Amino acid sequence: MLQIYRVEEKELNKVMIALGAMIRKIREQTTDFSQSKLAVEIGMSENQVSRIERGETNPTVKTLLIIAKALKVEIKDLFENGN
Repeated sequence: MLQIYRVEEKELNKVMIALGAMIRKIREQTTDFSQSKLAVEIGMSENQVSRIERGETNPTVKTLLIIAKALKVEIKDLFENGN
């Protein structure tokens, strides 16, 4: 039997906020990138980088790969819980 899985908006928001916080943490702790400099490096607007870091938008896998590459980490590192 086919099982349909649903993700509640609240659960999705929690993941997006944690993802954004980890991107910001990695950016601030391991690079000298400001949001503006990261935006230039990855070809996005500073506003879009800010929205990702605040968990206000759901970045694509392609965007996450580009961010991870710019931050010199693996994409899985963006999803670490920091413990």
